[in-house]
Amino acid sequence: MRYLEAGDGLPLLLLHGIGHSSTAWRRVIPELASSSRVLAIDLPGFGGSAAPTSTPYGGPKYFSRVIDEFATALDLAVVDAVGHSGGGLALLDDALDNPARYRRLVVVDPAGFTPTPDNLLGSAASSLARLFVSVPHNRAITRALYATAFFDPSKLDEETVDELDRRHRDAAAKRVARTTLTKFIDYCRRLEPFHERLASLRPPLLAIWGSDDRLFHPRRATALARLLPHARVEVFERCGHCPQIEAPQRFVETVREFLSAP
Repeated sequence: MRYLEAGDGLPLLLLHGIGHSSTAWRRVIPELASSSRVLAIDLPGFGGSAAPTSTPYGGPKYFSRVIDEFATALDLAVVDAVGHSGGGLALLDDALDNPARYRRLVVVDPAGFTPTPDNLLGSAASSLARLFVSVPHNRAITRALYATAFFDPSKLDEETVDELDRRHRDAAAKRVARTTLTKFIDYCRRLEPFHERLASLRPPLLAIWGSDDRLFHPRRATALARLLPHARVEVFERCGHCPQIEAPQRFVETVREFLSAP
């Protein structure tokens, strides 16, 4: 596994969403690293991490175990952590399994609060996801598709476009993306067990949501607040699915204020 590291202090794990990589955090790492030891992970099969065919890529539970093994391997006894999209769901799952590890948690437009229909429509969504990943794209199409994650497409980062384009040309990376995306969609067909477990979440939680997120509608922030009444919820106006890229300064200020609170 590749990870980016910067700064000193209490470790701060940064977990990207499914389909992204550590490039998702490049605009905020320098400032976050001024007060934390930042570790931005490339999850297996994404970014610069290996994508071995022998790995049983799965959904949130699989990536939750990866987070646990990463923290154990680096002897990270207590950390803060930020998880975006599918990475946010995997982070919450690991925090439920290993509550003593986490001091404070931040989730950014997280998966796990937008249900996939548990019927034929849900099955169709899985099939469409596999097809979407498999169909050939050129860089222009990749960029146009990625731009839909932003309220203001001019704010997207070209580093991620380059990486998405490269991964789409790599058979192993496409297999990981196809498998992982399908597993996450299927997991979200039955969210009740996960939601019931959330009542036992111990660390303080901040949820950041873009008001114009087309993937996970901001009304899901209300669902999160209902399940986690002690969580702090911040909705960034005129912002899409990637606040850390589209509004990096506000993102850093909000996260640092939350992490430094008594």
